[in-house]
Amino acid sequence: MVEFFEPKEKIVENWAEEAFEALNSVFSSKEDFINYLNSLKNPRYAELLIQIGPFYLVANKYQQASYVKLIIILSIIEKLQNREKEFQEFYDWIEDQDVKVNQLLSTLKTIDVDKFKEIIRGLKDDYFQEFGSRRNVFAFLREHLTHEDKIKLIRSIKADRKETVEGFSERILKNIFGKEVATIKELEEKGFRIEEHFIPYCYDWKQCYFQYGQCDPKYGCLLNDNVSLLDKTLKKVVDDIYQMRSDFVHDARITPLNEKDALFTLGMSGKKPVLIELTVEDLQCMFERAFKHYFDTHAT
Repeated sequence: MVEFFEPKEKIVENWAEEAFEALNSVFSSKEDFINYLNSLKNPRYAELLIQIGPFYLVANKYQQASYVKLIIILSIIEKLQNREKEFQEFYDWIEDQDVKVNQLLSTLKTIDVDKFKEIIRGLKDDYFQEFGSRRNVFAFLREHLTHEDKIKLIRSIKADRKETVEGFSERILKNIFGKEVATIKELEEKGFRIEEHFIPYCYDWKQCYFQYGQCDPKYGCLLNDNVSLLDKTLKKVVDDIYQMRSDFVHDARITPLNEKDALFTLGMSGKKPVLIELTVEDLQCMFERAFKHYFDTHAT
């Protein structure tokens, strides 16, 4: 009789082989990978790692389209963030919220359209706190990306087009005029070149040294100065990236990441144009480091 299914041990061995192949950028050898699996506190995390590895191998080895790789990476992040619970659609979730609905209704003597909408908005917020995909992706990247990768990601997705000042920053030219510069127009009158460019969300014309269409963090970076601004700006970039995923899945529209040898790609995120300097190779390297860090938190 022909055996259609391999023994469980063989399946696990194959999974481990493919997981190492997919993640060999963060593990020095297969032996190192096996030792790492054995170091995880909970065997469920070792199993999760070798199950996700072959799925990621599709992106890393067999799939060349950048937008498909992006969707695979976001799917893995959602899987990790929802590992303890099964996803529910809103109408399925609300069927189990009798206690919460009764509590909300018990505070009202009468209910009208506005109050009903307010209740629904509250329930929607509770639902997205539990199952919101964008929030899950942002939470994962905020916690597991390195500080350097966060800044690199933010600088590589630009959806704002605003006036920039060439070669000026209060950090290095604060006292050049004897007083604080109040408007960008004043700099233009003093001979500084003012041009419109796509810029990172964090750009501030007073403090960010900008030249040749790029900010130059060696003269100071607001993202290094302010953790709150870093998180706020990262969330905007994650929203844009997730919107590209939604455009593909729900609207049959493709926004590819930047090609390796090109300076940038101009695409769309929802209804707004986005200048993309992020390559899929960069994204994969960032993700693989974040992926490893996620499991590091569960190692011995």
